[in-house]
Amino acid sequence: MSLLAKRTEQRVFLPSGSGDPWAIPTNGSLAAVTTAGIPVTESTAMSLLSVHACIRILANTVANLPFRAVRLDANEIRTPVANQPIVIADPFGGQSLNGLPKRREGIKQIIVSLCLRGNAYLLVTSRGADGRPNRLRVLHPDRVACAWVAEGVRGYEIDRKPVDAENIIHILGLSYPESPKGMSPIECARNAIGLGLGSEMFGARFFGDGAHLSGVIEIAADLDKERARGIKENFQASHGGVQNSHVAGVLTGGAKWTPISVTPEDAQFLGTRSWQDTQIAMFFGLPPHMLMQTDKTTSWGTGIEQQSMGFTTYTLTDYLCSIEEAWTPMLPGPQNAWIDESKLLRTDEAGRYAVYGSARSAAILTTNEIRRRENMPPIEGGDNIAAPLNSNVKPLQDAQAGKSEQSKDALGAVL
Repeated sequence: MSLLAKRTEQRVFLPSGSGDPWAIPTNGSLAAVTTAGIPVTESTAMSLLSVHACIRILANTVANLPFRAVRLDANEIRTPVANQPIVIADPFGGQSLNGLPKRREGIKQIIVSLCLRGNAYLLVTSRGADGRPNRLRVLHPDRVACAWVAEGVRGYEIDRKPVDAENIIHILGLSYPESPKGMSPIECARNAIGLGLGSEMFGARFFGDGAHLSGVIEIAADLDKERARGIKENFQASHGGVQNSHVAGVLTGGAKWTPISVTPEDAQFLGTRSWQDTQIAMFFGLPPHMLMQTDKTTSWGTGIEQQSMGFTTYTLTDYLCSIEEAWTPMLPGPQNAWIDESKLLRTDEAGRYAVYGSARSAAILTTNEIRRRENMPPIEGGDNIAAPLNSNVKPLQDAQAGKSEQSKDALGAVL
């Protein structure tokens, strides 16, 4: 019996373009009708700019962070391993073979799957000599079915064919207790996304198709359809279009032009769209300024920097930890997967140097540890944490003086 669960909600079939009327539609082409009357799938949701922007920011941010295998010492200090395992360095094979995803591309696909479906599935395509996975493939969620087959045991199908659970890496988003799969964010936010799509559609029709009349020509006499159409077409030909936007108009025979202004109710869709952008940002956990909503008050923090740090703490951390927990079991012990988010938490230059100065004075960081964080080479004597604050100046001056003497000696030899 297939693991695919039967869906009971009302859905609308959206043609997939295959041309086969008997083709089984994918989950993505089955959409529940929203209250706004707009069918919402992951494809239509991604056509809403705010949804697309939120997922793009999340995917790009996570994919661009350093991803390493590390060892934890007794003090829980992370030390990157010398030779990074293949499953970390090139998990999807794109660095070795063209046509396969690079690591950044694969991680982006994982985040997109989590944001749209609440589940990300990876298939183990090859293993090393120790039996551990070293190559993975990110699967489209439509291809995978998941259900409990025994107490605490998930069963998986790919294209309706059973697959060993040990060859599937399943990353879940939010999920109900005892549920084998994560909840689909798009299903949870379907009405909100439908309202955004509806207001966008209304705006497009308002400006593109003339959803609102710009004005009417009033004539006291009764006109038949042919004459009324002729007057309308002649007036439109003379005054329609950008090229005729400021030409003078002449009406005869008692005709009168009455412009129709946009009512506040008709203009309200602009406010609705702005509000929906804020709601979508809230749903995906992004501060409003990331969607250019800089005029909104927010509890994320008093400045852009604090809001960005809040975004890292309250939103990104969940995605980072989910990926780390999925990758760590694939590494030989005692290695752990680690995504370094420290670059996202860096303050401005003046703020960083002030913190470094305090950390150096309190013997928390050495000079070379500070320089390493700034991607600068170490200096002689910079590893002594008990050295006075300015003790590293003399070795640096001596080194510079030594270079100067060498230059003088070389110049004398030439002369």
